Amino acid sequence: MASTSGTVATTVFNTRKVIDRAFGRCRISPQQINPEYIDIAKDLLYLYLSTLSSKGLATFCIEKIILPVYDSVKSVPCPDGTVDVLNANLRTLTQISRNGNSTIPSASSGVAANAFDNDLATACTQVVPGGFIQVKFSTPSQPTIFGVLPNASGTWALSIQTSDDGVTWETFWSESLSVSSGAWIWVDIEGIPEAGVSYVRLQAGSATVLNVTEFVCGTRPNEIPLAKVNRDDYANLPDKDFAGRPVEFWYNKQFMQPVITLWPVPQLQFTYAQIVCYIQQQVEDVGTMTQQLAIPQRWFLAVITELARQLAYTIPEVEAGVAEELGPEAARLINEAWGGESDGSPTYLRPMIRNYTR
Repeated sequence: MASTSGTVATTVFNTRKVIDRAFGRCRISPQQINPEYIDIAKDLLYLYLSTLSSKGLATFCIEKIILPVYDSVKSVPCPDGTVDVLNANLRTLTQISRNGNSTIPSASSGVAANAFDNDLATACTQVVPGGFIQVKFSTPSQPTIFGVLPNASGTWALSIQTSDDGVTWETFWSESLSVSSGAWIWVDIEGIPEAGVSYVRLQAGSATVLNVTEFVCGTRPNEIPLAKVNRDDYANLPDKDFAGRPVEFWYNKQFMQPVITLWPVPQLQFTYAQIVCYIQQQVEDVGTMTQQLAIPQRWFLAVITELARQLAYTIPEVEAGVAEELGPEAARLINEAWGGESDGSPTYLRPMIRNYTR
């Protein structure tokens, strides 16, 4: 029996190789490819990948995000590159780290209790980098949702760690990110043992100075779907500033940054809630020649062929008729690629036939 590689999806196809193969399909030799043509190819590649969101829902462009909720704030900005909100749930949780729950807060410096008092006017402020804020639970607990409300802005390196004895710590999440004072950071974490842990720690990196208004360890999440309404339905609401538990939203597809507009406007009690969304994102930017495109393996041949077709209309050295030759093949490969954009789950048809003015 013939031997095989024994590997799957390990071949690296970076941007340079994609562009080289596209020029090859245009019958352009490497000697004819100059820096200007490389820039043209990158631009065309970026523009084509940007159009994918208009043609259909690519499974590799679906992402789960967690958006914070603030008292009396109805407009929730979506991340840059958001094309559409596919699902949105309002999630509430049980705070097991809150003062009064028989928990014991501590910190390397600062007033640790300020980070667990549900008071947005107090903070655990440290002056030395590399510090920590931690809490000991009265009984082992299984937190799965963590929230950090910074009281300062900057670039922070943060880790969330757990321990059974307060001595040996295991890191479950670690990231360097840009934070803004008063802007929540919410993180879902998997893998914490079902038997629970006794300690949770927010650990700063060696160059990060913690200044934290609230550090939330949550469990038992409860998610309720938010209804998506159109502009007409939202515009017809008699009181758009009515406060309560949000039950619906209007997706306002702005040019620069889309916005979710909630109704009713969140009350103070939902300050510790989140909106859990599945969104359709734009394909990532092309980046450098040595980086990979953010597309799955099954799309490469279709993208290369379509890029070659577009280059054939742009590069003067390409022989006449090459673009017309590439057109049918590019269309076939693109259709095949779109045909594979399914998660294999059952499809349900839910007709909602009614008048709607756009």
